[in-house]
Amino acid sequence: MSVIRFAASASLVLATVGAAGGTGGAQVPRQTAQEVRDAAKSDSSLRVIISVVRRTLWVVSRAADTLLTAPVAVGSERSLAYRGHRWTFRTPRGVHAVLAKEENPVWIPPDWHYVEVARRERLSLVWLHGDTTIALSDGSTLVMRNMDVRIETDSTYEAFGTDQEIVVGKTLFVPPIGSPNRRVPGELGNYRLVLGEGVGIHGTPDASSVGHAVTHGCMRVHDADLSWLYEHVPLGTHVYIF
Repeated sequence: MSVIRFAASASLVLATVGAAGGTGGAQVPRQTAQEVRDAAKSDSSLRVIISVVRRTLWVVSRAADTLLTAPVAVGSERSLAYRGHRWTFRTPRGVHAVLAKEENPVWIPPDWHYVEVARRERLSLVWLHGDTTIALSDGSTLVMRNMDVRIETDSTYEAFGTDQEIVVGKTLFVPPIGSPNRRVPGELGNYRLVLGEGVGIHGTPDASSVGHAVTHGCMRVHDADLSWLYEHVPLGTHVYIF
């Protein structure tokens, strides 16, 4: 998402934080790496195996043939804290399953995304809740109606695109869950395999990140590998991560 700045400053600050959500929550391993490897080895069905250390994904058939080997981006292991919330960006080890498959998935940025942007850009945070009107120093008004955020003057208004952060002056305004301003198409590639708890296997517009420990918990793969996974890995397939 791009950061678009408006020069005006807000005259009202509503500095409250919503509940933490989405990808990037701290995960506690339920099984050792060896236990997960042993479980994957003993599984006689089609399965997906991911090594976080080697940053590699394999798809293994019922006959124990390797059908796909692909590089994968994994969690960065970084932590982020903000006003009583703490996120650890760790790919969750253990035995999972493909719960859903999505075409053209839309990313809903979790709270940690806005905390990261605010710190990187040295902005204050304002969390928007319900219909809101905030007077700005240049005489314009930031308005949220029916979850949609825009800047209004006496005669015009300018809406924010879903690929834009809502930045006015030195303030980053955070739209609530359900707002069209909190729905970002294109960030997850053409497909997503959903593993639950906000974690999945998906694509990325940053192909150079694949093969590195840079994500907030999800696993990113290249477009061609993602298309193969979407086509050949059915719902319910076990995913072993160690």
